[in-house]
Amino acid sequence: MDVTNLKERKKRLKLTSACLADLAGLPVSTVSKIMTGETKNPSYVTVEKLDRALSHEEMMSRLRAYREALFAYMKEHPEHPVDQRQFEKKYRRENHLTNAPLPFAVPEEKKETFGNLALWDHERVTTGVLHEIGEDKMIELLDGHLIFHEAPSLSHQLLVQKLGKKIDGFIEENHGKCHMFNVGVNVYPDEEEETLLVPDIVVLCDDTKLFEGGIMGAPDWIIEVVSESTRHRDYNEKMHKYMCSGTREYWIVDPAAERVTTYIAGEPMMVYIYSFEDDVPVRIYEGALQIRMREMERIKNKEFRKNGGTY
Repeated sequence: MDVTNLKERKKRLKLTSACLADLAGLPVSTVSKIMTGETKNPSYVTVEKLDRALSHEEMMSRLRAYREALFAYMKEHPEHPVDQRQFEKKYRRENHLTNAPLPFAVPEEKKETFGNLALWDHERVTTGVLHEIGEDKMIELLDGHLIFHEAPSLSHQLLVQKLGKKIDGFIEENHGKCHMFNVGVNVYPDEEEETLLVPDIVVLCDDTKLFEGGIMGAPDWIIEVVSESTRHRDYNEKMHKYMCSGTREYWIVDPAAERVTTYIAGEPMMVYIYSFEDDVPVRIYEGALQIRMREMERIKNKEFRKNGGTY
């Protein structure tokens, strides 16, 4: 890495010597002498620090440009859901970016590339960003990273409705104090601004956690019905987030595998796996409520039998 390269990059980023010195953790006089040419042969360690600081600022510049382009597209097309993978592919192609994670991608002449994007790895997002995008988008926030969703399939929605009806009926019959939500309630499981999740089904038994914007704190029971696009996150990051924040019971309903996996809070945390033919006990109710997922599917399929498949 030569000094000429450092000067060109500094100029392109419009950084002053004082700003660059602060970013690199160097004295302003040292950076000024290098940039003016007074220091002919700076040490390797100094050049490495400057290169690292400039690389970070270049990465942040690319992220800001991508974020601005993404938000602009959302505002211009409020009626269309955003497929982030396709948007990123188009963005990379138009900006000639190499097939590397975007924060470290470098421009390259006429090269069509694509790849996954981890948004804001070094600039964590808070819930305020969601309000900029708009409430009509299906977006969650997990540890400072945005998650964009497509609309759930019809079978997904029907299964969630039937499960919700079953649970709500049990609560009413037993004059329970818990509340069931299956219409998209916001959940802040660890009460931080860097995570906002919208589970398929939520059961909350503590009214003090309710506020107009959703649930502040861990619910008692959460159910996620997985699809191919959500499978990895539901089984991994979301499971850990829910259970570590204090959720008592977490179900993953997997229609493709015909499997229900339940996680129960405890020492150690207990995991149970059931088929769709099994009666799955709800542990927060000590098994008084049991749900057989196959019955939920049968009820669901009956909805299409009237009027030649419509209802």
